Amino acid sequence: MIMEIFQLKPGREIGILKNTIREAILDGIIPNEYDAAYQYLIEKASEMNLTPVNKK
Repeated sequence: MIMEIFQLKPGREIGILKNTIREAILDGIIPNEYDAAYQYLIEKASEMNLTPVNKK
């Protein structure tokens, strides 16, 4: 799903974003819900200079 949203191939950025979301859920920063995870993903990706190509 992350690769689709940002039109990226498997790589370092995908792994970083995936781990960031997982850790945020486990640490209680965001709830384990799609909308919260998606919003957090967009925020963290923008910090990595990634812009979504496809919206949810």
